[in-house]
Amino acid sequence: MLNEVDREHQNVLSLEDPIEYNIEGMSQSQVQPEIGYTFATGLRTTLRQDPDVIMVGEIRDKETAQLAIQAALTGHLVLSTIHTNSATGVIPRLVDMGIDPYLIGPTLILAMAQRLTLTLCPEGGAAIPVEGSIKLMIDKQFSDLPKKYLDEVEFTDKVYKANPSADCPNGTRGRMAVMEVMEMDKDLEAVILKNANEIEISKVVRAKGMMTMKEDALIKAMHRIIPFEEANML
Repeated sequence: MLNEVDREHQNVLSLEDPIEYNIEGMSQSQVQPEIGYTFATGLRTTLRQDPDVIMVGEIRDKETAQLAIQAALTGHLVLSTIHTNSATGVIPRLVDMGIDPYLIGPTLILAMAQRLTLTLCPEGGAAIPVEGSIKLMIDKQFSDLPKKYLDEVEFTDKVYKANPSADCPNGTRGRMAVMEVMEMDKDLEAVILKNANEIEISKVVRAKGMMTMKEDALIKAMHRIIPFEEANML
């Protein structure tokens, strides 16, 4: 995401622990909790430098969450990570940290969850027919996706499993992210104001066509991108 930001015309700052990639055109800072330079104190200092975009490595506590929300309210684009199992889990997590629900709607643009999976070697993978228990599992997984979104999914009659070869001993090479993205809108904002739990939030975004990481993985397994075994473990 930082690579997509206009770093030439915008002031882009980051607070990281640790700094994993050096990105040209932005100011990166390593937090050091042992000397009192935490994400919260660093964010407070960063806001005095008139940034346009702020990347906070991780929101770990109430103070950091509150500062990030305040920065977003005053017009800064704030990117960060937070520990949850899903994209919809971000909202209850922020509430648990002490963020008032009425502040989440105006500041949260989108939440994305991802996991890394193995990828099949080019032109690799052994086909498995989508039938029996596999078909039942896929049908159940997509059963609550509204039809207008379901019609856009490119289902196939096969999934692919890793198939070792001389050129590719494990049948896989490299990794790929499977993702789910929750986008804020007025309907979701209204539900948040009612202190909805994650299940209720999931129903709202599902009705608007949001697909889960598992579904993303299943589609990729059907299109010979990742092994079916990886999708089945999610």
